[in-house]
Amino acid sequence: MDHPRPWLKYVAADDLDGSPADIAFDAMRVNGTDGEKLGSVDGFIVNDSNGQPYYVVVDAGGWFKSKYFLVPIGHVTFDRSQNRMTADLTRERVHNFPGFDRDEFEKLSEADLERMDEQIVAACCPTVTIDRSTITLRYEQWPHYRSPNWWDADLYRPDRADRAMKGMAGSDRQATAPDKTSRASKGSGKA
Repeated sequence: MDHPRPWLKYVAADDLDGSPADIAFDAMRVNGTDGEKLGSVDGFIVNDSNGQPYYVVVDAGGWFKSKYFLVPIGHVTFDRSQNRMTADLTRERVHNFPGFDRDEFEKLSEADLERMDEQIVAACCPTVTIDRSTITLRYEQWPHYRSPNWWDADLYRPDRADRAMKGMAGSDRQATAPDKTSRASKGSGKA
């Protein structure tokens, strides 16, 4: 089954190119409005075609296993001087967020994605009424997904992420033109 929103991609924080803004997101601390640590940045859910972020993937940590959850990007600020993010949430509210499984994300159906969106909105903004007639326009219209001014679209480069994914899969070798010199030396017995 094809992913219903193929343009929506999980990108690990360490796969982002931090050089344009000198930002290292990997394991960056994420605090709540009360100053309590909610977790650390694991990655982002981005629009594959233009690099716009929609969610910060937060690793809440734990002794034996981690719980990942998504915070809509419109609810996060970045403090460059402190090198940390602050979500306009409290730890108590985060307990109501659904978990996020990076490995299962690509397999979610349209109904699963809609349910996830609605659970996240209900947890972070319990007073917001969800208009189901705008489901297809959520990413363009909801303030939860407004791209922040601290995000640089050059942080996510699909070509770099594709190379990283191929490397993880063991297929980082790219097809090239045949090397005539190596064939010639093999055929002639020369090394």
